[in-house]
Amino acid sequence: MANSGRFLVALYSALLALSSIVTAGDADTARYDNFRLYRVLIETQAQVEMLRQLEEQSDCYSFMGHANHPNQNLTIMVSPHKIAEITELLSRYNLQGTILLYNMQELIDKEQATIKPKNTPPEEFSWQFYHHLDTINDWLRYQVSRHANLQLLELNASYENRTLYGVKLSKDPSNSAIVVECGIHAREWISPASCTFVLNELLSSDREEVRHLADSYNWIIFPVVNPDGYQYTFEGDRLWRKNTKPYGICRGVDLNRNFASDWNGPGASSDPCRYDFCGASAASEPETQALTKFLIDAAGNQRIRAYFSIHSFSQLVMFPYGFTVSRVPNYDDLLAIGRKGTAAIERTHGTRYVCGAMIETIYPSSGDSVDWVYNALGVPLAYTFELRGPPDSTNMFVLPAKEIIPTSEELLAAFIAMLEESARKMSGNTGPVIRALFAIILITTLPVIKGDAAGEGAARYDNYRLYRVELATDEHVQLFQQLEAKSDSCTFYGHARQAGQQLTIMVSASKVADFEDLLTLHAVQGRVLERNVQQLIDREAATVKPVTTEPGELGWEHYYQLETIYAWMDKLAEQHAAFVSIVEIGRSYEGRPIKGVKLSRRPDRKAIVVEGGIHAREWISPATATFLLNQLITSTEPSIVELSTAYDWFFFPIVNPDGYRFTFTGDRLWRKNRKPYGLCRGVDLNRNFDSNWGGVGSSDDPCSYDFSGSSAFSEPESVAIAEFLRANVQSARIRTYIALHSYSQLLMFPYGHTEERVANYDHLKSITEKAIAALTAVNGTEFRGGSKYETIYPSSGGSIDWAYRPGGVPVSLTFELRGPPDSTDMFILPAEQILPVGMETLAAFVAIVREAARLGYYDD
Repeated sequence: MANSGRFLVALYSALLALSSIVTAGDADTARYDNFRLYRVLIETQAQVEMLRQLEEQSDCYSFMGHANHPNQNLTIMVSPHKIAEITELLSRYNLQGTILLYNMQELIDKEQATIKPKNTPPEEFSWQFYHHLDTINDWLRYQVSRHANLQLLELNASYENRTLYGVKLSKDPSNSAIVVECGIHAREWISPASCTFVLNELLSSDREEVRHLADSYNWIIFPVVNPDGYQYTFEGDRLWRKNTKPYGICRGVDLNRNFASDWNGPGASSDPCRYDFCGASAASEPETQALTKFLIDAAGNQRIRAYFSIHSFSQLVMFPYGFTVSRVPNYDDLLAIGRKGTAAIERTHGTRYVCGAMIETIYPSSGDSVDWVYNALGVPLAYTFELRGPPDSTNMFVLPAKEIIPTSEELLAAFIAMLEESARKMSGNTGPVIRALFAIILITTLPVIKGDAAGEGAARYDNYRLYRVELATDEHVQLFQQLEAKSDSCTFYGHARQAGQQLTIMVSASKVADFEDLLTLHAVQGRVLERNVQQLIDREAATVKPVTTEPGELGWEHYYQLETIYAWMDKLAEQHAAFVSIVEIGRSYEGRPIKGVKLSRRPDRKAIVVEGGIHAREWISPATATFLLNQLITSTEPSIVELSTAYDWFFFPIVNPDGYRFTFTGDRLWRKNRKPYGLCRGVDLNRNFDSNWGGVGSSDDPCSYDFSGSSAFSEPESVAIAEFLRANVQSARIRTYIALHSYSQLLMFPYGHTEERVANYDHLKSITEKAIAALTAVNGTEFRGGSKYETIYPSSGGSIDWAYRPGGVPVSLTFELRGPPDSTDMFILPAEQILPVGMETLAAFVAIVREAARLGYYDD
C-alpha cells in the first residue's frame, strides 16, 4: 500500500509537471517568434523623416532610440507580419542595414533555463542566474539580518502596491552618500543583477579597493525601483519597459521620463501607448514620487556625492544633460571621471565603453532621473551606465546570464576608478583638464538587406492570435475604436460600431499579454479562435501549387498562383475558341494585365459579370470563379448548360493581380493593391469606386486596410472595371454583377453606405433568399442575406454599389463565401473546401439567374 501511495504521488507529480508545460505553452504572455532585429545606417535627412514617420504611426516597429540625424545607426525590432514591408521600405529609401537577429523568441526561450524559481532561498542567491523580484527582496532582507551596518529601506508602494526595497550600507554616518538606482526599466534584467553583485562585494569582498569604498561612503542601493514592471517581465512580457499603471487603452509610464527635469521635452512622448510615455505630469507615478521624496530627504540629511543609474544596453557611461546640448558647468570633470571608469572597464575584461553627455552619446531624453538629481539636488557626479552589450548587440536586453558576473565586475571597477578620480579632483590634485570632445563611433558599412520575399523577406504570423470579442456596452465600442486607431499590432476584421456586436481581431504575439489585460480591465467577453495563425498558413502552403504548374494541371484541390491561372484562361480560349475569348480590360499599378474571359455561345444575349480577387488574400474567390467558369464550359448538367447557353458571361477571376501575387511572395494576409502612398502601400480597391467615396466604412489613412485612395478611381484596377462596365453595360446588355469575397457566409446587395433601401430592394431580397436556399440545400451551409449595410457593416466606395448606380446594373450582388463570421480559418480556407464551396455557389448562381429572369431582369 505504501509503494502504491508513492506511485500515485509520483504519477500526480508527473501529471502536474505535464500540466505546467501545457499551460506554459498556452499562457497569455507576449511572444516574439520570428521578430527580427535590424540595424540600419541613416545617411540622409529623407531617411530620418521616413523612420520618424514609421515610428510614429506603427507600433509594430520597436525603435531602440529615435531617428535624429544623418550619420546615425539605429536598431529596430520588427514584427514578423511587417517583414515584407520593412524589406520594401529599406529598398525604396536606399537604407543600408543588416539583420542582427532573425528570431527574438529564441533568445528569450534560451534565457528561461537561467532563471531561478520564485521560491529560491536567499542562501542560494547567485550571479549565474536571474532572479524573480521576491527572491531579490528576500535576499536583501537576508543580508540585513547578517550585517549590523546594513539597513533595509522601504519606500511607498508602487502602482500595484508593491514596496520599493533598498538598502543603506553605512559604517560611518558622517560619510557622504553614493546612490545606486537600478531596474527603472523593467526589461533590463542585468541592472538589478549587477547592482546586487556590487552590494554583495561591498559587504563581503576582502579586496582592499572594495573595502575602501565600503568604508569611505554610505551606499544606498535600490535594486528594482520599478517592481511592477520587473515582475511583469517574468509573467507577461519579457521586453516590457514601463511601470504598469493604466492610461486609457494602454498601460505604463517610462519612469525615466517622469522626473521633473524638462519633463515632456525631447526624447519623451505624451502618447500613453509609446514606450517612452512620460506620464500625465511630472512625477505622476507613485514610483517616481517615492524615489524623489526619499532622495530629497536624504539630500537634506547627508551629502550625496554621486548618483549612478544603471541601465542596458549600449556600453556607455553618460552624464547630464539629455535634453539639451548646453554643457553642464563641470562637463570637463564629468568627462574625465567617466573616462577613468571606461578605462577601468576595459582593463577588467577588454570591454569597450564610451563616455559623454547623454545627448551626445545616445539620444535626446527628458525627464530622466540623472538630470533631475544633478539639477534639483545639486549632486555633482551623476551618471547613467548602459551596460553590456554593444549598440549593435543581438541580445539587447536579453543578456545571457553567463555575462552577469563579468558585467558586474566591470561596473564595480568603474565605480572604484571614478570615485577615486573624483576624490583626487576634490583634493585639488587634478592635473590637466581633459577637453577632448567625445567622438561618436558609427558603423559605416553594412550590407544592404536584400530579402527573398518568399522566404527571408516574407511576413510571418507566428503565435498571432485570433480573438472573437463581444462589445456589450458603448464603452466597449469606444474602447475598441480607440484600439483600432492606435495599434498597428491589432488587425480588425470589421470596425467597432455598436453595442451587441461581435468582432474578430488578430493580435500580434508581442501584444497578447496587453490584449488579455485590456479584456480583463474593461470586462470584455472574448474567446481565442486560433492561437497560431502561422500554423494555418504553413498548413495551407502544402496545398499551393508552384508557379511553374502547367495550365492543364489546374484543378480545384489546390490553390494556384497568378501565372498559372492566367495561363489556364489562355488555354481555355485556345481550346474553346468558338465561344471563349480573352478580355483584357487594363493594367495594374505594377503593369500586370487585368485579364478576363468572355463566354458567349450565342450572340446578343444578356450578360452577367463575375468579379473575383479584388481583395488579394481571399484566395477562395479566384478559386471559386475559375470553378464556376469551368463548369459553365464543361458541365453537361441541364441547369448549367442552360446558364451557359442563355447568357453571355464575363469572368474576371483576379482584378487585383499585384495584390494576389504579393500574397504568395510577401504577405499571405495582404488585402489591397500595391501602389505606394508615403510609407505605406496599397488601396482597398473595394473602397475606391465613386459611390459615396471616402464615406462610412472607409479610411483616409494609407496605412489602414480599408484605405480608399487619394480620390475616387485613383487606382488603375478600379478604373479598368468601371470603364469596362461603362463601355459594355448597354452594348453587352449587362444585367447582373456578382462580386466574390470571403469570409462570413453572406449574400448581399446595395447599399453599403446607407440604410436607405434601393428601389428594387424587395426583388433583390427575393433573389438572395432563393439563392441562399439553393446554396444551403447542397451541403447544409448556412448563409444570411440582405443589404450590405444591414448584414455585415457600413462601407463606401464598393464595386457593387457603383455597378448598381451609376453603373446601371440592376442585380448587383456580393458573396462572402465560407467560413462563418467566427471562422478560425479566416481567409486561409483549407483547399479541401474549394470544391464544396464551388458546388454550393454554383447552385446559388442558378437560383439567382432563374429568380432574376422570373422577375423580368433579362427581358428585352
